[in-house]
Amino acid sequence: MSAFPLRNRLTLLLLAAGVCCFGLIFPDSFSDHDKLVHFSAHFGMSFLLALCAYMFCAVQLRVSKTLTYALLISNTLLIGVMYKLWEIAAEGMFSRLGFSAAIKYTGVLTSMSQNLSGLLAAILFIEGLVVRNLSLSVTRSTDYSS
Repeated sequence: MSAFPLRNRLTLLLLAAGVCCFGLIFPDSFSDHDKLVHFSAHFGMSFLLALCAYMFCAVQLRVSKTLTYALLISNTLLIGVMYKLWEIAAEGMFSRLGFSAAIKYTGVLTSMSQNLSGLLAAILFIEGLVVRNLSLSVTRSTDYSS
């Protein structure tokens, strides 16, 4: 029997496909330098927020896996939305263009797609490496007092 069952391998494959689609293909992140920098910022911050939320909830607080994923997904996307709205408001675009036009012209959907890509990459990293290694280290550990 392999180290990863077929279900886990398919999950990892779908997460990797989501990272590519939502980060690279749909928002056209590699077409120029500015778009690549924008992608890197959204992807990296979402990845970092999701990974920190997972480590805090699952490792530190020992929250269930389902609740941990619900918290990290909602927190990461909520922070991404709040940041983007703050960025648009700071430029005064809501007063000049109105809400719908400002959302359309500032690339909110592209940013959220890139945030989702970073979130999926964090889940891919967690499921592919962190969960597997944490569970293996716990089963191999013989000293439970520390």
